[in-house]
Amino acid sequence: MTSPAAIEAGIARVSGMGLKAIELAYIKLRPAEIDAVERACKKHGVVVGSTQITFDVLNKQRDWVLKLHEQLGCETTSVSVLPFPVIFGQRDRLLRFAEQLDALGDYYRQRGVQLCYHHHDFELRRYGDELGLDLLMQNTAVDNVALVLDTYWTARGGRSPQDAISNLGGRVKVVHLRDFALHWKYFRLTPSDAALGSGNLDFSRIVDSCVANNVQYMAIEQDTDKPFEEVAGSIAHLKHLGYETLFQHNTGTSA
Repeated sequence: MTSPAAIEAGIARVSGMGLKAIELAYIKLRPAEIDAVERACKKHGVVVGSTQITFDVLNKQRDWVLKLHEQLGCETTSVSVLPFPVIFGQRDRLLRFAEQLDALGDYYRQRGVQLCYHHHDFELRRYGDELGLDLLMQNTAVDNVALVLDTYWTARGGRSPQDAISNLGGRVKVVHLRDFALHWKYFRLTPSDAALGSGNLDFSRIVDSCVANNVQYMAIEQDTDKPFEEVAGSIAHLKHLGYETLFQHNTGTSA
């Protein structure tokens, strides 16, 4: 969605598929784009459930972030990715980042916005005896920093998504739903994300775990050149599994 017109057309299209909530990520958030999101959401009955923004922007442009979320009526944002120096750093750098993350979460919490942390597989490597994700959760306050759990990255990191949601004891506020597939590339099996139902993950167990653990919002996500077609396939899979009610406004958890 590279222009205001494309944003409005895209939101209209996903609304026509039955989605009534979206997450904003990887689009330019200039005034024209933000206004386009606001117009399209009001026109098509769509809400912005969450946003993904880099830590640097969330930290250095706090007034702008608050204004953006107020305009869109959104109360949840997430750090989109672990900062580059921390990805390649050691345990002490990760712990310093956890302190910064906690302080930032406290700032936003006091102003009505829930800060979350969106993980990849970087955080599922070991720092001594503990996983990086566990260290981040242990060294940030529950009220200050929630978690966006990604089913693909969790599986790729060697954990069961449904078990991780349960084991994190209500810390997970947002879940990114995407499948985990294996395919042959250069004579070996290579993982990739995929539309729901076309990979190896059990989304009955995943969605049931989300509902049981009060996950507020689920976003269908996939890295694909055919986003609308793949989203439609993912929606069809969820409905085939019996989750039609997740696409209604009056439920506590939205897809």
